[in-house]
Amino acid sequence: MKKDPMTQNERIEALLNRQPIDCVPFVHKGYSFCATNAGVAKADIFEYPETSFNAQLWTMEQYDAEMAPFYTFVAYGAWEFGGEISWPADRWASGPSVAKRPVQTVEDIYKLELPDVKKAGCLPRMMEFARLQEKYKTQIAFIYGSPYTFCANLCGVDKFLEWSASNPEAVHHAMRLMTDHLKQVADWFISEFGAERVLPRVASPTDGLISPRMYEKLVLPYRMELHQHVLDKGVKHIYDHICGEQNKNLPLLAKLPWGDPGILSFGNEVDLLNAAAIFPKEILCGNIKPDLVVKETPEKLYQAYRENIEKGKQIKSGFIFMGGCDIPATVPAYHIYLMSKAAHEFGRYN
Repeated sequence: MKKDPMTQNERIEALLNRQPIDCVPFVHKGYSFCATNAGVAKADIFEYPETSFNAQLWTMEQYDAEMAPFYTFVAYGAWEFGGEISWPADRWASGPSVAKRPVQTVEDIYKLELPDVKKAGCLPRMMEFARLQEKYKTQIAFIYGSPYTFCANLCGVDKFLEWSASNPEAVHHAMRLMTDHLKQVADWFISEFGAERVLPRVASPTDGLISPRMYEKLVLPYRMELHQHVLDKGVKHIYDHICGEQNKNLPLLAKLPWGDPGILSFGNEVDLLNAAAIFPKEILCGNIKPDLVVKETPEKLYQAYRENIEKGKQIKSGFIFMGGCDIPATVPAYHIYLMSKAAHEFGRYN
């Protein structure tokens, strides 16, 4: 592929400043794939920030994707609020898992206390990772929700869904604690790096499992508070991966302030042009189905990439080409190369 006038990072920066770009940017998100690609154990991606940073950076460089490694962890909230995690015996096969959740009964919710953000769970590793982002001048990001998804991690999704219907008072108590905790996390990162330098990152898979009526009562007020908190401090943009089937919640999510602009990525269940009609001012990302990237033939996959990119190019507020969720380790490397190639070949703007 010939060298382009703009890099992927320059394209992203231009979109964030609402400036024209030459070509659709390509973003790769796949932590396990990065581990396999770089020859490191999957568990190391979560335990060792420098190893994780390098594995992601090398993979992004290899496939000409945006250079923006990001730290993540499993079941956020469980470890941070006093639960226990376990590291696998076979570190190459999987990452950590939750060994004991901090909440077993409704009564346990009222025993929870706000943790020290500088010591709790994965947060010291996230800060160590952020200092690498600062050192290498890549995007500095921190985990910022969704509070409902994180609260479900305290006890398990099934329990929290049941309590959302049967004991909303306890759910509100948990949501209040988690919201206050996430605001403290934001304050820590903003104080360390400056509001204009950081990007709050949200993922909300559990949010899609409740009705819009319940979402409006149990989730939306806390999301509104979290968004306004960082925007009032000078943060410019908020990112959210709106995971899975959440079409019914999109009109409510559109009520949230996202920054100028926000960055929203979607699973393949959401049609990009429908999302663009609901979020006309935000940058939209997506949304190739990960299973397709794993199993489809290169010829059919390349055509699917083309269709996705050509649809995304119609979005006036800006589009970023990426998978609809985390790309698994089992994806053939050639299929990732084809994502990059398709963005170059079909993503050019006139």
